[in-house]
Amino acid sequence: MKLRPGVMSFVVFAASLGTLPSSAHGLQDVPTIDSQAETLAIAQKNAPINSAVRLQEHLQSLSPDSPLRYFSVPARQRFVASLRFNEAGVTTLRYQDIVEELSYSEAYRVLALFGVTRVLATLPPLRSETLDDERIRTLKGPPFHDDHYNYACTGPHTCSRSSQDICMTGC
Repeated sequence: MKLRPGVMSFVVFAASLGTLPSSAHGLQDVPTIDSQAETLAIAQKNAPINSAVRLQEHLQSLSPDSPLRYFSVPARQRFVASLRFNEAGVTTLRYQDIVEELSYSEAYRVLALFGVTRVLATLPPLRSETLDDERIRTLKGPPFHDDHYNYACTGPHTCSRSSQDICMTGC
């Protein structure tokens, strides 16, 4: 049986959590996920937009319900221009326009496109106008220190000082 990559990733993830026996889908000796960094890397790599190609596809067919539409046109252009990718997914993003224009729930939806909702907890305060905003504002996740604020990914495993950027895990 051939599985699509997204389905296969879910099966591997579920098997690693003990939800499915790895032999149930012909997977043998699947290593367990034993670190927060690995879990976050899986989310990032399997995000709806995890490459420059997928970003361009999303922008070409920018639907009315795309979270990127929460930005003003100039802010969306700056945000999109700031995005850098490698095989791990997004490696750099500029957060200034998120902070200046979006509420917590809007920012969450934008960051979910790239599998990096984790950065929301460490951004400066955003607008909070709804119950969803408040719930997202108060989400507590384990601290994660492998993303570097005010740095950009400038090469493999190289973060360089860059105001208002985030150099992501996987750079």
